[in-house]
Amino acid sequence: MNVTIVWINMLPNDSDVTAKDSAINLSDKSIQHFYDPDKLSGKAIAESVGWKDKVAWDIYLFYIAGAEWIEDPPIPDAWMHQLSENWADREHFRTGEYLAEELYSTVKALLETGCLK
Repeated sequence: MNVTIVWINMLPNDSDVTAKDSAINLSDKSIQHFYDPDKLSGKAIAESVGWKDKVAWDIYLFYIAGAEWIEDPPIPDAWMHQLSENWADREHFRTGEYLAEELYSTVKALLETGCLK
């Protein structure tokens, strides 16, 4: 399983420095970190989940093994977010222990079916 974390500036104190500092806490050989100050990935991902003219952040996306982002990002096979804004759908909204449980069960299910490698 590969993990990609994209850091974008959404809160007043977000910056490349805070992204680097936060990345230290999530250090593993299977994790790749990217910094996207222009929010290009957040805008493209928002489009892929149906959020037109928005920026996706605090969002967790799962893709089956072999999924590729060529021109536009693929539609995720599973996803959840922590956004409280009215435009962000409630069906995929998770926080706290519910987020942790959903992340765990999603990874477990995808690993069991061989969709994640």
